[in-house]
Amino acid sequence: MMDTTVFNVKERDYMDEVRNLRKKSVITILIPLFILTIFSSADDIKITGGGSLNELLNSNNLLTVILKNSGAKDVNLQLIEVYDQYLAFETEKGDRVSYRLDQISEIVVQTDKKERPSIQIAPGVTLRTEDRVTVERAWARLDEIFKSSEGNQDLKVECAVLLVLHGSQEAMEYLQKLLASNEITTQLVSARGMYLTGNQVPTALLRSGLEHGNRSVRIQSSILSGLVGYRDGIPSLMNMLQDRSGEISGPAARALSYLGVREIVPKLLEMLISQNEEKSESAVYALVTLGGDDIREQIIQLVPRLEGMAKYRATKALFHLREPQGKALLSQLYGEQITLRPEIALLLAKEQVWEAQQFLRARLTRRENPTDINFIYRAKAITALYQGGDPTVLPQYQELMREGSTNVRKEVCYLIFKLGDKNLLKILPSSIESRDIDVAFESCRAAVGITLPSYRERYIKLKGEL
Repeated sequence: MMDTTVFNVKERDYMDEVRNLRKKSVITILIPLFILTIFSSADDIKITGGGSLNELLNSNNLLTVILKNSGAKDVNLQLIEVYDQYLAFETEKGDRVSYRLDQISEIVVQTDKKERPSIQIAPGVTLRTEDRVTVERAWARLDEIFKSSEGNQDLKVECAVLLVLHGSQEAMEYLQKLLASNEITTQLVSARGMYLTGNQVPTALLRSGLEHGNRSVRIQSSILSGLVGYRDGIPSLMNMLQDRSGEISGPAARALSYLGVREIVPKLLEMLISQNEEKSESAVYALVTLGGDDIREQIIQLVPRLEGMAKYRATKALFHLREPQGKALLSQLYGEQITLRPEIALLLAKEQVWEAQQFLRARLTRRENPTDINFIYRAKAITALYQGGDPTVLPQYQELMREGSTNVRKEVCYLIFKLGDKNLLKILPSSIESRDIDVAFESCRAAVGITLPSYRERYIKLKGEL
């Protein structure tokens, strides 16, 4: 009688062998297909005005690489190496630059040497070739937005400011036209732009604005007066500082601190413990701007008598004043005040406080409702962790740029702008081309702002952010 156990074992061995042969056959077939796919992707790149990649390799031909999505162009390149997944080029300065095959839309064989677009880059700022292409495209996109924004004066002015820094006479004439308007609100919009470009703001306009009956006009005039050093406006600003409304006294406090008026310190300490957020936050900013050992000492004496938000804001002021006790006091509050922990974590994580960084990492891994508030907090958490030395969080910026609303994407761009880190330029190309004009503008501002630190500093100061 046949031993079925032996038969079954032999049958299983046979079937295993068949399966192994099938796997080997599939792998044998797939490997050539994979190789063909790689090479076909290189062959599929459109080449205008010339032959194949092999004919262009190590030739004297100058080439323009046009990138997908952005349409950005990198000119005067020579092809020096062809790889399975990317091409290597040499720039006219002898630098090496590589582009992945999936980045390249087209290669154009030039008939002559092209003049590279002139872009404004502050002294000491250097860019990799691919980053330079991003900045070049940002300047071109700003010009497009400027010329197509007739119905949006605020956006047109923002574009004009940047284009003036890039040498545009048309943009400067636009700002000057607004400044010559008979409407004071329009004049102040232009004056704000003039400040951002580093140009003079008419003192007569500031004087009229500080005495104006319209609250909004007085607020704008007060901030500009402080920023441009209009000391004749101090009496008016001192009167505004006494206003019960934080909308009036807050900007006045900031302006007087820009002007170095230390007589306001007692009033600022009073505002610091106010329940009015506009007043108290403006007091924090003004005290930090004025600085000095006397202010540090007075706040240190004040802290033990405070509770809740007042104690947090006083401690935050010490932290930004770089008072050694500030970080320790803030860490103590982080442990005690659960409701303030998310906000305090953003400050401490930048200073590499482990508990705060772990709190933010946990928050980033947590599933939350996709609201603007949650997404914007995530963006701030990513920023704080990156400032604290963790670059692994950067891909999450790109997730927010894909999934977030207009407000979220604008906030991400602004955070990149504030960081001023050229390593973040690689995040911006696709959003520069966004059909959402507000997102496209903020992306362009971030890109060019990274290369113009003086403009970036003026803008952050205008917004009153520490």
